[in-house]
Amino acid sequence: MKHQHKRADPDTDPEGKNGDFSTARVPAAQTVHGLHVALVLIGIAITIPAFLTGAEIGQSMGLDQAAMAIPAGAALLCLIGCMAATIAARTRLTTYMIIQFPFGTRGALVVNAVISITIFGWFTVTASFFGESIQQFMQDTWGTSGNLNALIAFGSALVILTTVFGFKALDKLAVVAVPLLFGALVWLVWLVLQDASLTTLRQFAGSGMSFGQGVTAVVGGFIVGAVIVPDYCRYVRNTAHGLLAAVLHFGIAYPLILFALAVVSIHSGERNFNTIMSGMGLGVIGLLVLIFATWTTNTGNLYSNALVLRTLFSRIPMWLMVVLAGVLGTLLAVAGVTRYFIDFLLFLGICIPPVAGIYIADYFWVNRSRYAVENLAGLPRFGWPAFSAWLLASVMAYGAQSAWFSLTTIPSFDSVLLAFGFYLLFSRVARTR
Repeated sequence: MKHQHKRADPDTDPEGKNGDFSTARVPAAQTVHGLHVALVLIGIAITIPAFLTGAEIGQSMGLDQAAMAIPAGAALLCLIGCMAATIAARTRLTTYMIIQFPFGTRGALVVNAVISITIFGWFTVTASFFGESIQQFMQDTWGTSGNLNALIAFGSALVILTTVFGFKALDKLAVVAVPLLFGALVWLVWLVLQDASLTTLRQFAGSGMSFGQGVTAVVGGFIVGAVIVPDYCRYVRNTAHGLLAAVLHFGIAYPLILFALAVVSIHSGERNFNTIMSGMGLGVIGLLVLIFATWTTNTGNLYSNALVLRTLFSRIPMWLMVVLAGVLGTLLAVAGVTRYFIDFLLFLGICIPPVAGIYIADYFWVNRSRYAVENLAGLPRFGWPAFSAWLLASVMAYGAQSAWFSLTTIPSFDSVLLAFGFYLLFSRVARTR
């Protein structure tokens, strides 16, 4: 543990920048304006699954109901994201270093392994989805489809070559890509409103999804992103910048993305983004949106996965970890195995939201004063209050997902609240003993 302390000190850490401060506090000289972090987060949010979520909500709820459900879900995400961003801004540590404080230095390895498998799995699924989507676009637009494996490899190569340079590369990509992607979405909505009035669009009632289900779709679609916000907000200059990044991302950009796709979907009558773009005669624009959306999103997936893997395999340099994880994910996508473990990833995803409830409770109410890397040496190997709260909240979250019971009708948010409450209770019991 003494060796870890030396590596974690930003003033003496030889792996500092090369490791993108994966096991160290980000020095003040390396911090950036909150707007830069917001752009990186927004770039991760502008993704094809988010497009599908927005389209599904629009088709199933209608515009008026969607206009209420989307902001409600975004507000809950923003609440969690703001607290996580505050912790990140004050500690300047990754999610996976923060997790060590409540879970213990060894216990955190178990939690981080679950998070790593989940993020890595979604990187692989997104890489596969990218290839399939580009192939469909080529077929619909030009009547020919390229080689699927080559398309998957092309998308993954862009992601790996960007992520290997760390947060600064993600920042530069976001500065270029996010305005272009947002501009494309605004243009799509403008084209729709030229063809159909807002009054006409509001007449579409939709069916098949209640208000609570709509809010659940919004929260569940990006709850893992809220949990791992510290990976990015650790680079902000201060707490105010962290809150700015979280609010711009969760409170403004994410709901606008979903609402834009809801509008476009209602107008077209389609849920599939590829079909929508082809039907509007925007094949080339749609192709560019697919490329940039997947590029910005999967760089975030790969970056976060490399950060968590560094806590599990600290001897491997950050850049090499990015390459190894990226290549392995690409090979799995090419092999076509992703379709077999999406259900498994969704199951693991139930276990991740409670982690945010625990580290938020630990930082703000239990152990705030000890959140410094030099204090890791004095932590217990296993934080049993955190583990007990995590396991119990995960089981109950699965029950909420299966409609056995419900607190707020939003299973993922229920799990955060349950973990938060259980951890405060168990910590109090442990201290009393």
